Amino acid sequence: MQININPPVLEQLIDLLQSCFSVEEVRTAIEPLMEQLFPNEAGAIYIMSSSKNLLEAIATWGSLPLSSDPIFTPNECLALKRGQAHLAEDTHHCLLCQHIRKNSLSVETLCVPMMAYGEPVGVLSITSHKRGKIAGIRELAEKVAKYTGLALVNLKLRETIKNQSFRDPLTKLYHRRYLEESLERELHKSKHHPQSVGIILLEVDHFEHLNNSLDQAANDFLLREIGLFLPQKIRASDIACRYGSQQFLLLLPDVPLTVTQNRAEQLRQAIEQLSVEYRGKLVGSVSISCGVASFPENGTTAKEIIQAAQTALNQSQELRMLHI
Repeated sequence: MQININPPVLEQLIDLLQSCFSVEEVRTAIEPLMEQLFPNEAGAIYIMSSSKNLLEAIATWGSLPLSSDPIFTPNECLALKRGQAHLAEDTHHCLLCQHIRKNSLSVETLCVPMMAYGEPVGVLSITSHKRGKIAGIRELAEKVAKYTGLALVNLKLRETIKNQSFRDPLTKLYHRRYLEESLERELHKSKHHPQSVGIILLEVDHFEHLNNSLDQAANDFLLREIGLFLPQKIRASDIACRYGSQQFLLLLPDVPLTVTQNRAEQLRQAIEQLSVEYRGKLVGSVSISCGVASFPENGTTAKEIIQAAQTALNQSQELRMLHI
């Protein structure tokens, strides 16, 4: 039985996929359209991890129970191993992908590899509880897999380019413009869901003295080491950036002022304990000063909060100078 491909819905799906800028947008866009394209089936879109060792469902649809595991390896899918669609017309008697649950209620399953430029980027998996249904929608499923795969690989490419454009080439941290945009976004979110937003402004002490005692390559090496160290000490939801020549700024969403202050002190102590060697020689004792500010205590705009952190940093540096 041949099923109508429903060109308007398919074209709508293609247009939406091309306009997405994140995996979350893909999920939001694709699920209701999949319901329209495959109204009598259950299914899932799986994407390949960056390490290419796992596939994870980013979108599911259908009122029927899904027959496939939510996460599986590429070797567990016959469609990926063979590089072509795999149809099991009877899940109790046919050769099945290992990620299909053997005790599922499904009668038929179809896995279609999503390819882009010759490389696998994911899998479209569809389940039917009625015999003979999937054969009629196979052509549609292959079209959907083709366009979704291309959209996902283009999305990953855009994200890579975007990340590169937002990164400081020396430290690999985000740069100032990205931080300021992120802070504006967090403040906007806090207006709808009240939360604190903390920032920590860090600066390497006596950097001018270090410039005189070390060559430029050693200075760059020191800044790069700090850039590698900071992301290890923050949450995945936090953002670390290089804010100035020797300044770094951390954005801590949903963190109150007192916690931000405690974390600033912990970072200060941790950096001072760093042992940085350059060409077999210790760079020397590295100390930093910190300035802390928080929304809403220290301001309601990004400019006000950053200025408050800068003022606090200046005061911290003056106090440290008095104790030298």
